Amino acid sequence: MQQIHWPAILQFDQDDELMYLANQQDWLSFICANQYNVCFQDKLIDSSGSIFLINKPLNSKACAEQNVAQLPNLVKQAQPISLLQMLSIVRHYGQFQGHCCSAKIMFTSIEQGINTVAELEQLY
Repeated sequence: MQQIHWPAILQFDQDDELMYLANQQDWLSFICANQYNVCFQDKLIDSSGSIFLINKPLNSKACAEQNVAQLPNLVKQAQPISLLQMLSIVRHYGQFQGHCCSAKIMFTSIEQGINTVAELEQLY
């Protein structure tokens, strides 16, 4: 697996919902339970700003025939997320959860943005 700087968030494609992942164990728990529900456009964004796409194995049919689960791979993208992009994502998430002052959300690093997602989850 690629080097992930925890904590991280999952950003689901076509959805304002985010999921806070405190560590690798949270990621493994989520992906084991939901490996067939994620799509390649879903993204894992780590606290360093790296973006990873979720790449499902191509030979999943062979794995199913052998009754062996094969977890998706994370493919690191060349371009990290910018602070402004992260701010927009977190603000939309706050609005999605019904927080009235989401436009006032501010942070100065990607890691602070990820921690803001954790705080918003607790308030919901």
